[in-house]
Amino acid sequence: MRRTLCIYTLAVLTSTSLFAQTAPPVKPAAPPRASAATKPATITIQVTDTLGAPLADATVTSTGTASREGVTAADGSVRLMALRAGAYRLRIVREGSITLERDVTLRGGESLVVDVALTAAPPPPKAPEPAAPPPPTALPPPGDPTVTPVPLFLEKNFIGGREARKDSVLGCTGTGTATLHQLRDSWLPHTHDLAEEWIYVVAGAGTLRLGTTEQKIQAGTFTLVPHTMSHALIPQGRNPLIVISVLSGEACKQ
Repeated sequence: MRRTLCIYTLAVLTSTSLFAQTAPPVKPAAPPRASAATKPATITIQVTDTLGAPLADATVTSTGTASREGVTAADGSVRLMALRAGAYRLRIVREGSITLERDVTLRGGESLVVDVALTAAPPPPKAPEPAAPPPPTALPPPGDPTVTPVPLFLEKNFIGGREARKDSVLGCTGTGTATLHQLRDSWLPHTHDLAEEWIYVVAGAGTLRLGTTEQKIQAGTFTLVPHTMSHALIPQGRNPLIVISVLSGEACKQ
C-alpha cells in the first residue's frame, strides 16, 4: 500500500513538471495605436504683401478647437503647433496693414499651409486745418462829435408837470446812442438783445430792477446792464428820475 502511494505521488509530480515546461509564455499586450484624428498637427501661415514680399512682425492668432498665437519671422512665416483636428479662425494683424481673418479646417494628422496676402492700410485722414478767425468787423464811419451841457439842456427841455416820460437824444453814431430820460412813471421791464446799456443817474431817486433783484439808485449812481438782461426803472418821490442811458453795439435809431 505504501509503495503504491509513492508511485502515484511520483507520477503526479512528473506530470506537473512536464506541463510547466511545455506551456507557452504569455506575451504582453501591445499599446493601442494612436488614430490619425488624435495626432497633433501644425498650421504654417505664410504672410506677404499684395506683391508677394514677406511681411515680418505680423501677429497671427488662432481660435476655435484650440488657441494659439505667434509672430511672423523675417521670411513672413509662423507655425502654430500641437493642434487638434477641427475648425479654426485665423486672425492676422500687422501695423500698416488691413487686418484679415481666414477660416480653415485642420484634419487629424495632416499639417496645413495657409498663404495670406495683406493689403496696405490707407493713410489716416489729415486733421482739418483750423478755421481762420473771422476778419474783424469794420466799424461804420464815425459820426460828428457832440458836446452837451446837461444842466443847461435840462433847463431848456425839462419834463412837463403832466408828462409821464420825456426822452431826448444827446448823441448818435453807427455803434451807439446816448439818451437823456426823464421819468415820472415807471419804465417797464425791457431788454436789449444786441446792445449793452450804461445808465447814469443825473437827478432824482428810484429803484433799478435787474432780472429778479432790485437796487436803490440816486444821483451819481452808475450801472452797466448786459445785453439780453431784463431791467426796469421805478421813480420814487415827487421829482422825476433823470438818467442818461448809453446803448453800445447798435446803430443809432434816431
